[in-house]
Amino acid sequence: MNQTIKTVVFWAVIVLSASLLWQTVRSNPAQQRIPEISYSQFMSQAEAGQIARVDITGNQIQGQYREGKGAFRLNGPNDPAVLVERLREKGVEVWFKDSPSSSVPSQLLGNWAPLILLGALWVFMIRQMRVRRPTSEGVKKPETPGQF
Repeated sequence: MNQTIKTVVFWAVIVLSASLLWQTVRSNPAQQRIPEISYSQFMSQAEAGQIARVDITGNQIQGQYREGKGAFRLNGPNDPAVLVERLREKGVEVWFKDSPSSSVPSQLLGNWAPLILLGALWVFMIRQMRVRRPTSEGVKKPETPGQF
């Protein structure tokens, strides 16, 4: 293979690996801006009528305060039926959303691709080191039996 093509492929793998690693490591920036509150604080605010709306996804609860005073998030109980009735009594708009299900290909791409690319890069670099290793010209290779 041409040396230029090898170099281009090498740098493409490096850039792709760095990009996938960045996507894997970074966290959801939208959730970092929303402050997390305790369940006790959530329930006391609900009892005081300060909460306008909640979105329940599994045990994740995101909500908004009345009069546009901001948003919040928290981990709620696994069975939301416990708190839904109390929220309805206080006039809170309750929304249920499906939890995002990830397919097997997206899991493989997101979780395993950086590791596979790193392994492939490692193998490529080891092979390049072996190819470039200087050979001593005075040493003969041993002949295999049966050769003349």
